[in-house]
Amino acid sequence: MTVARTLLDNGVAIVTEQVPWLRSATVGIWVPVGSRAETPADSGVAHFIEHMLFKGTPRRRAVDISRAIESVGGTMNACTTREYTYFFAKSMEKDFPLLVDLLTDIYRNSLFDEAELDREKGVILQEILMVDDTPEEYLHDFFSAAYWGGHPLGLPVQGSAESVGRFDRARLKGYFDDRFRRAGIVVTVVGNLPHATVAEAFERALSSLPLGEPLVPVPPTAPVRGTFLKRRPLEQVHLCLGAPGVSRRSERIYTMDVLNAILGGSSSSRLFQQVREERGLAYSVGSSVSAYADAGVLDIYAGTGRESASEVVSVAGDVVDALQRGGVTDEEVSFGKELIKGNTLLSLESTGYRMSCLAMNEMFLSRLEPPEEILDRVDAVTPEDVRSLAAEVLRRDRFTLAAVGDLPAAGLSF
Repeated sequence: MTVARTLLDNGVAIVTEQVPWLRSATVGIWVPVGSRAETPADSGVAHFIEHMLFKGTPRRRAVDISRAIESVGGTMNACTTREYTYFFAKSMEKDFPLLVDLLTDIYRNSLFDEAELDREKGVILQEILMVDDTPEEYLHDFFSAAYWGGHPLGLPVQGSAESVGRFDRARLKGYFDDRFRRAGIVVTVVGNLPHATVAEAFERALSSLPLGEPLVPVPPTAPVRGTFLKRRPLEQVHLCLGAPGVSRRSERIYTMDVLNAILGGSSSSRLFQQVREERGLAYSVGSSVSAYADAGVLDIYAGTGRESASEVVSVAGDVVDALQRGGVTDEEVSFGKELIKGNTLLSLESTGYRMSCLAMNEMFLSRLEPPEEILDRVDAVTPEDVRSLAAEVLRRDRFTLAAVGDLPAAGLSF
């Protein structure tokens, strides 16, 4: 595999990985603008724009965009996160010119048609209601809003019914022309395509596009400590415990991944074994890592019955305490590393994963490397690295607790 990069004069980076055995081409355009660039009044605008990019250009109606990619057996989609928005397409290698044409057409020429916008507003409002009806997703938004204390990282990616209801064409188009047209755009391509061929195609399509100065995100504020509870008529109590982790740019990001695997990132983890297997307190329990450019969160999630909620929080506290006090074993570190490496190798069979690795390296790490180098970075993690990070991160006074559902009368505390 060969990774290569070209930077256009207007600031668009084109990063490719040529994989000789692939017959497909996966192409993505990544814009470093997500929900953390918004204000409460604009909450959800990037996500709305993502939807509108598929609703027509002067050359193609919305249905024509779908038919163009499906007529060659390909797929096309998009996603908005807190830090970036991307849209991508995949087809057979021979159809690469079509992928370039489709993606650059919707990025450069989307109409933001008023009638389409009104229809899509209804779709997004239903998406917001779907999140509200999904306890785990609702809890995540509730926790983020409490934890970040008013910083844009705490805004829901999909926005609120109130903010989305106010959007009109002028607002979306103005935001798009400002925030989505800045230096820092990244194009990633994975397939058996020479870099020169890819660079030439996107230079023709994007080099004439004027782009403003890169957007500088608002630095995160200190997390809010405390307990945040919301009663809702649910069958379970959904719990989230979160503490500051490490940023995406940290040298300790893979150490954090290993610690997470030991804590709750697998069915062999301490949380899963002690909460579910040994005590039968929850069906769903685990931990995960959210890493941003300049911040990170390690969180623990569990869904349990009202009568078991306090015990689940207590057991989670015992697990956290044991690891924080030096309880991480060499055997657990070795297990965690092998788990991550195995998952990575399986993920490398996905061209979408490879495309994402290229984009993350370019947008956040300024690094040009094949995804396989992740394995070397995981291998370099030592037991002492993990114990040191656990001692720092897993202190009880760093955690915020949020819970939603049929809460116990006495409340909850950590």
